[in-house]
Amino acid sequence: MPPAQPPHPSAAQSETVLPRADGIALPINIDRDVSTSLPDQLVAEIRRLIAAGAVRPGEPVPASRRLAAYLDVSRGTVETTYAQLVVEGFLITAERSATRVNPELPSTPRTRNPRMRPAQVPRRRLRSFVDLRPGFGGDNPLQEPAFRRAWRDSLDIDPGPIDPLGQPQTRWAIADHLRLTRGMSVDPDDIILTSGSRDGLRLLFTTGVEGAIGVENPGFPGLRQAMSDRDLRPIDTTHLPDGTSGHLGAVVVTPNHQFPHGTTMPVDLRVKLLEWAQATGIIVIEDDYDSEARYTRTVVPTLYDLAVSTDAPAQVVHIGTFSTLLTSAVSTGYIIAHGDLGHRLSSMRTALGPAFSPVMQTAIASYLSSGGLRRRISRGRRRLRAAEAVLAQIGAIPGLVHEGRTLVIETTAATAAQLRTDLAERGILVASLAAGWSADSDVRHGIVIAHSNVEATVLYQALETVQSLLSERGQR
Repeated sequence: MPPAQPPHPSAAQSETVLPRADGIALPINIDRDVSTSLPDQLVAEIRRLIAAGAVRPGEPVPASRRLAAYLDVSRGTVETTYAQLVVEGFLITAERSATRVNPELPSTPRTRNPRMRPAQVPRRRLRSFVDLRPGFGGDNPLQEPAFRRAWRDSLDIDPGPIDPLGQPQTRWAIADHLRLTRGMSVDPDDIILTSGSRDGLRLLFTTGVEGAIGVENPGFPGLRQAMSDRDLRPIDTTHLPDGTSGHLGAVVVTPNHQFPHGTTMPVDLRVKLLEWAQATGIIVIEDDYDSEARYTRTVVPTLYDLAVSTDAPAQVVHIGTFSTLLTSAVSTGYIIAHGDLGHRLSSMRTALGPAFSPVMQTAIASYLSSGGLRRRISRGRRRLRAAEAVLAQIGAIPGLVHEGRTLVIETTAATAAQLRTDLAERGILVASLAAGWSADSDVRHGIVIAHSNVEATVLYQALETVQSLLSERGQR
């Protein structure tokens, strides 16, 4: 913003700003002690701004009265300046229109630089595809009345002092949400807000997790991408290594939605995993991905809850996110840890500052407390039940294996690649089965379908397309 008062006229040299209609200000220098006249100085300064690309062809320059007031010069000085620039071809004038930079001016190295071009106004993206990839799809929560109301209300609420670990009301709301939907008993003080699962994982690594990182093989590829700078060791959670020869520092598991079928890790394997972690000193990182999709099975205790409720000395970090439910555009999540590890995470989060806006945190708290997210989860479960009914009606799909919450169709590598391409051309997106393997050996190929992402009628048409393409390829 320009200063409320113009520069003092006795100053030898003053630097003020060129006021713009859109509130943007540009520097312009006037030296009142030199022999060069003020109009000539202004002519040179505006030429300089145009050549630098700060004022671009076609853009208006300030009204003469406004610029004169800010520069503390007479209006006639500015009018003389503009008249000279019009004669030179830098500016153009038209009746009942603002004076503008000549749009026909030749480009300069600055104005030719594509990085200097104004950004295009974002357009609403038309949803012209059916997204059946795990972690994607579903209805848009940003259009949901409950979420939009929570966002509007958050703008009128004072969030209070900013807490780098997360606003207290948001951490309490998350703890209550986990109690109601996951049966977890979590101290809100153990919850640290993040901008998503990957942010939580990187926050943990900054606390000094040493050694290689064990990853499920097969397993969801998402978090592996956030660990590209670490030594990753594929492990089979049903046959855990002794941990002494591998020098593992931590292991990342997704017990509530195991790749690729979306099955749940049984309780006995969870207990064995905690015992193994205790014996080896390895940190267990529990990615709670897609736990809300359960609709028929009983709730299986999380690894974190098992460890805390049984006073097991195993170190468990629970990473959750709302990105799957609220889209990655919201970028919100949390990490839960207790004891010494929890204190180290809190210290690091405090040093780094809040993970995302306190205003958004207030909106999330309101959305959770009002029951908006629970209703959204219920709708998703109804959609999953409807998807199961569609699957029963559609008939046989060559190669389909359905053991959990996703559909897996195993094929050759070439067939899988072609099938994904053919489906994409028809507006249907599916995931790669091979992406779940950490090593080149024993990789299985095919496609993975999250069939609860869309409504029943859309799913039926999509599965018919998959069925038809597979049948065609089988006849060749």
